[in-house]
Amino acid sequence: MTAQDVWAVKRLGAPALSPDGGRAVFGVQEWSVDSGECTENLWVVDTAGGAPRRLTTARAKDGSPAWSPDGRRVAFVSKRDQDECAALYVIAADGGEAEKVLELPYAVMSPKWLPDGCRLVVATSVIPALAGAMAAADLAAMKLEVKRRKESKMTAKVTEDRQFRFFDHYLTDGLATRLVEVDVATRGIRDLTPWSGRLFGMDGEVDYAISPDGRRLVFSMNSTPPPYREFMKHDLYLLDLAGAGEPVCLTADNPGGDFDAVFSPDGGSIYYLRTAEACYNGVFTRLWRHDPASGVQGPVEGLPDLSVGCLRVSPDGRTLWLLAEDRGRTPVFRLDSAGGGFATVFGEGTSRGLEVAGGSVVFLNSRLGRPDELHHLDPATGGVRALTDFNGALLAGLDLGEVEEFTFEGAAGDSVHGWILRPPGFDPAVRYPMVQVLHGGPHTMAADVWGHRWNAHVFAAAGVVVVQVNRHGSSGFGEAFARSIVNEWGVKPFEDIMKATAFLLEKLPNLDPARIAVAGASYGGYLAAWVLGHTDRFACIVDHAGVNNLYNQFACDSPHTFAEVFGGTPWRNVEGMQRNNPMAHAANFRTPTLVLHGELDYRVPYYSGLELYASLQAQGVSSRLVVFPNENHWILSPQNSIHWYWEVNHWLARHLGLALTEAPVFTPPDSGIPNPG
Repeated sequence: MTAQDVWAVKRLGAPALSPDGGRAVFGVQEWSVDSGECTENLWVVDTAGGAPRRLTTARAKDGSPAWSPDGRRVAFVSKRDQDECAALYVIAADGGEAEKVLELPYAVMSPKWLPDGCRLVVATSVIPALAGAMAAADLAAMKLEVKRRKESKMTAKVTEDRQFRFFDHYLTDGLATRLVEVDVATRGIRDLTPWSGRLFGMDGEVDYAISPDGRRLVFSMNSTPPPYREFMKHDLYLLDLAGAGEPVCLTADNPGGDFDAVFSPDGGSIYYLRTAEACYNGVFTRLWRHDPASGVQGPVEGLPDLSVGCLRVSPDGRTLWLLAEDRGRTPVFRLDSAGGGFATVFGEGTSRGLEVAGGSVVFLNSRLGRPDELHHLDPATGGVRALTDFNGALLAGLDLGEVEEFTFEGAAGDSVHGWILRPPGFDPAVRYPMVQVLHGGPHTMAADVWGHRWNAHVFAAAGVVVVQVNRHGSSGFGEAFARSIVNEWGVKPFEDIMKATAFLLEKLPNLDPARIAVAGASYGGYLAAWVLGHTDRFACIVDHAGVNNLYNQFACDSPHTFAEVFGGTPWRNVEGMQRNNPMAHAANFRTPTLVLHGELDYRVPYYSGLELYASLQAQGVSSRLVVFPNENHWILSPQNSIHWYWEVNHWLARHLGLALTEAPVFTPPDSGIPNPG
């Protein structure tokens, strides 16, 4: 498998179910390596079976589909033709031309139908001082200001807030989130949240649900005011749509976050997800219930030690359908809404995009050896079958290695889980190199999941055994295990890395002990740098977007957490922080290291990579720096991604004694010269 194959995969988006559960609509992305552009169209499939059919055909990105209550229309957002930003469209569920309903000065997001089938609610951003009543004149004035800002030659970003960037963009434009009611027939709009003067969330996403009777709306919003010195605290708010006045906060009691709320079918319960702390420190997400009538709320009983990632309610209100990470997989679970009756219904691979309606449960599911495809689950029997096979033909032409999971005794005598991916055609009589890929997070896990970034099959295809270990700090293995690295980011995980290496050398005697590498990104990059400063056991290291210098993380896009998990700060207990700082051990750097980073990375500022590279070069350690000026924490454009894979594989080949390959050379689409793959 090659990096070009990664970009040939059709990528499915989260599905939406028709009200009767008979049909699912979802997006399918297709990428062009030549142009670097993506087209995403909507497809529809009957949940009873049959071939999917394309619903939209525009050269655009169609997303966020939502069925009308009568199942006859689908609303979605798209940026087409002369649209200046994503607009609201509606199309007949049986096909035809999509009708543009609404374009606003900023992108339309997250459409949801009201029960009358005549109106929708959408989210957008506004400039509060110009939003007014969102009348035509207000929107025109705002549009002019948007244009002026885009064309201005003055580009300074000015702030007095502690948090002022997110991922790859600044938050200094003073925008606010608004929820807007749209009449599909008249195109009339009503601002439901005129009191909103800031973004609901720094990520720009809007998380809300409409009650079954259409009279109320519950949403999650950051309640920490500027200048955001304290943790972002997301609370749930209940809004009366008739008056559309100030909302009522439902979760002020919780110092952590509350989000992903859904109503029960009778409107008598609001189920939601809660973290007890705002800090990203391994605290699990728990399932809670709020009674709107009494105001009483509490945890839903009957769940094991899992961090819930998604919840949906059955049409009769008796069953809660859940997704949660569990020992390297993300199964579909069910739980009685009253508590009890917890069961794993489908435990293979990694599931996401769970939706429930009528007599159907649908979700996307992938494995290490298969990209996402849409699946249907029969709630009565628990039977699961695939509804799509968009990538079957591509996979049939690929030679993928075998996957095996294993456990070993890691730090503190704990059982630690991991995955082995053998190269295609693995021969026990041949000596193989190994690379241990270190997952990021830290509170994520190495999973049975298809990856578009860091696809293990691309590394294994070069003749390398690829290993991924769920070290201490990983999610999916209990809250205590996840929290076991707080203020000791490197200690137990490093021991796990070393013990995994020793265990695998014994388990697989044809591994070459002299040809072993480690590679990681983000927190995985932190561990790569920690390894670099604590041992010369490995032949080479790959560090992508690594947290190499803890000082730098206080300039990242979400700085609050690091004061609580590093063991100290630059202004308090510096010694504690330095004990956990990879750069404090720079005098021990000896291993050849590849450093990669995107300049638009505000999650781990890219000078963390520059500092690591500079310290290696100054000490004469073999090292190579790859900087992508237009990429963020992730390398997301096709040609840059393909080159990134080549750089990693080439570095491994140089130091693990593998065959070297030529770097891909890309040409403009109109040159007439075909690009690689």
